[in-house]
Order: sequence, then C-alpha cells, then structure tokens
Amino acid sequence: MSSTRHIPLDAAGPAVRDVMLAEARTIPPDTPVETVRETFANPRVKLLLVAEGEQFLGTLAPDAVPASGTIAPGVDTGTPTLQPGDGIERALQLLEHSSRVPVVDADGRLHGLVCLNRGKSAFCASPRR
Repeated sequence: MSSTRHIPLDAAGPAVRDVMLAEARTIPPDTPVETVRETFANPRVKLLLVAEGEQFLGTLAPDAVPASGTIAPGVDTGTPTLQPGDGIERALQLLEHSSRVPVVDADGRLHGLVCLNRGKSAFCASPRR
C-alpha cells in the first residue's frame, strides 16, 4: 500500500479531484458504538465517513457518538460536501471550518475526502497511479 502524498497549497489544483484522498475508508450506519470508540481512540482520526456501499450518508464526529447501540443516530446527514470538479478555492473555504470534507457527486456517490496536513500547508492526497 502506498503512502499519502502531500500537495502544497500553492501547487494544488485546479479541481478537488486533483487533491483528494480517493480511497477514503467508510463505515456503515449499523456499526456498533464500541467499534467506533476504539477507532476514535486514535488521535489522528477526526471524522468517519458513513456510507452504504458507494452511497454517502453522512459523517460521524467523536463528540456525536451515541451512548450505545449503533452509530446511526449520531450520523450528521447535513455535512458540507464538495464535488470532484469543484475548485480548490471552494475546498479551502470549507476546510476553514472543518478538518475534513467528503467529496460526493450529484448522485450521492462518495468519491473521496479532502483534508489538509497537520500544518495546514498541504493537501493530503492519494498516491499517483
């Protein structure tokens, strides 16, 4: 498995598809709360993408994990998203308010995730193919 590459902000673009993590991990809404708590124990995990197959349903943040059962009640279905063809400027606007932004097409299919490195100086992108 290849590692993530970092694309400096001034060298990014022109579209979101050029700077996203294309193989973002997802979890289904019936995931047990205990499993998610273990995942969020890793300080690098800031947000989980919830999907049924390729269909994006929403996100789950550490502070929204339900007390018990499955994660379904804690899923934020109103998460701001980007489309693959959106410009880098739009991505940077959304990243001012969130550390991660899902990339979803008009049909609701998840394509990836846009995020910045810890120093907020570069996009974290999939390796070149």
